[in-house]
Amino acid sequence: MLTAEQKIRLTLTGSPFKEPHFPHEGENVRRYLRGGTLPDLHVTFHQRGDEIEVRCSTCQVTLGAFPSNYEEDTAKKIAAMRQSGHRH
Repeated sequence: MLTAEQKIRLTLTGSPFKEPHFPHEGENVRRYLRGGTLPDLHVTFHQRGDEIEVRCSTCQVTLGAFPSNYEEDTAKKIAAMRQSGHRH
C-alpha cells in the first residue's frame, strides 16, 4: 500500500520513489508579467546573445528584448511591452 506522498510522487513522476523536478527556467516556461495598473502579459523568455527576447506565449510574436544582466532600464522596457496593446 502506498502512502499519500508516494501516490503524489507516482502521479508526478511515474515512480512512487522518484523526486519530482519542476522546471523553472528555459524557453518553455510561461511567465506572467503583471502588477500595478499596466496590462498583464503572458510571455516566454528566449536567450539571444546578451539579450533576453520576450515573446507572447500563445502566438510567439516577439514583443521586445532587454539585457540579460537585467540592467539598463529593464523595467522601462518591460513596461513598454506591457503597454504595447498585444492581447491573447
